[in-house]
Amino acid sequence: MVTRNIHKDISAIWHKFNGLNQWANISLEDVERFAIEKKLEVISIAEVDFGFMHQIKGVLLKTSVGSAIFPRQKLEDIELYQKNIFPTNNLESFWNAVDWFSPAFISHAHTYEAIKKSGIEIINHGIYRPEVIQKRFERSLTSIYNLGNIISTTEITFLNSVAISRHVPLIRESILTFYSGMKIVAISALIPIVENIITTILGSSNNDLTITDKVNKCIDKASEAVIDIHLLSADWIPDEYLDINVLKVINERIFILETIRSWLLNSFYKKTDTYQSHSGFNRHVFAHAKSEIWHNSNNFFRALGVIQAMAFVESFAVDNSKIIISIPGHDENSEALRQEVFACLNYQAIKQQVLSQQKNSQNLPFNPTSSGDGWLTRATILSDKMNNEVIIRLRDNNWDCYAISAPVQDGEFISLQAKKNNNVIKVALLFSCASSNDLYKSLAEEHDYILYQGASYHQDEYARGVDAIIRPLNAWIAPE
Repeated sequence: MVTRNIHKDISAIWHKFNGLNQWANISLEDVERFAIEKKLEVISIAEVDFGFMHQIKGVLLKTSVGSAIFPRQKLEDIELYQKNIFPTNNLESFWNAVDWFSPAFISHAHTYEAIKKSGIEIINHGIYRPEVIQKRFERSLTSIYNLGNIISTTEITFLNSVAISRHVPLIRESILTFYSGMKIVAISALIPIVENIITTILGSSNNDLTITDKVNKCIDKASEAVIDIHLLSADWIPDEYLDINVLKVINERIFILETIRSWLLNSFYKKTDTYQSHSGFNRHVFAHAKSEIWHNSNNFFRALGVIQAMAFVESFAVDNSKIIISIPGHDENSEALRQEVFACLNYQAIKQQVLSQQKNSQNLPFNPTSSGDGWLTRATILSDKMNNEVIIRLRDNNWDCYAISAPVQDGEFISLQAKKNNNVIKVALLFSCASSNDLYKSLAEEHDYILYQGASYHQDEYARGVDAIIRPLNAWIAPE
């Protein structure tokens, strides 16, 4: 419960007319007359609409000892408020279930459409087990925090931030690193920024606080500013209108702040011995190398999402903040970063193809990294070789090709069947000659031809005891 203190004679005005059930209709003159009777110096009194999203009618009284809003509507009589209690509570439960928070700087329509495409119905989210709904939600992260959002918030929102602007060069570098293929390195560079942002928002005088206290104080500071706007800067309102559960329903900004608080305390900074979320995006798991569970490429979008959330917090918690909480646009800096990202993507594709060709021709191993071992590139090459070489050679000899498989990662091969007259053959194409003997033997049980890319490399050793026709793709002649 958020509370605000006020001169007892001001609160007495509320209690008098509330006890008589007169606030819906009492005149401003009667309220002012009673205030004067209580020896209060009235500066002004007016009818107002207060709140954010849900406007509530009230009386704003300003006196020499403070100001107050006296609502003309009881909460139980506000139809829109009552109607939105369940949907708000359900939405809050949803964000808790998917281990995330309500995003800032992104429209609700965009967010909910991305969630819908991941196969989740928010209203029925309770039917899913935690691990199932978290995995499904993960599919929506790249759509919620798409490249347009990432670039514009980095180059516009973050640059206007007191706490984040000095980190923008590192954030840019992390973005370019991610889209250059070094995804886990990019994530590891972003995670430590979060705590520094929280500390900077609070100021150096709070350095000795625990991280839990820092989070709470930071969110409380932002919430107090939001409530001040909500109350038109009045000093007091009856306590029931400051109940946090009420504010979450009638003020979207409070709702966002509270979901951010909940996630920071119950997920990101949760102790490792009780942390069980699917993503592994936990500061202690990362910092203490307790597990590699955080090596999840989707955590890049989570990391940027958290920094965006802290920008939202700062916009209210820091006096005279220059952060604008609307969806940012696209300027010259944004366009420059966008072109750099696409250059990284293009160079990455070329690099992977060149490396795959070089390693395959020299029979060198594909050493995996935390971000992956280049399988998608090799799968693309397998499909290309099958479509543009194997199939074409067979069709030139009037073979009808069918049952063409997708590239198989376990063993790295692709296969097809071909028919001509009453003859049927099966062909497998390996990415490399240097494949296991067990794989050769397994393929030989069903395939007539086993082909491989690149040069022959100890074929007799790898394919020992295999009863099939084995050839380098470049040396293979399709049967007549």
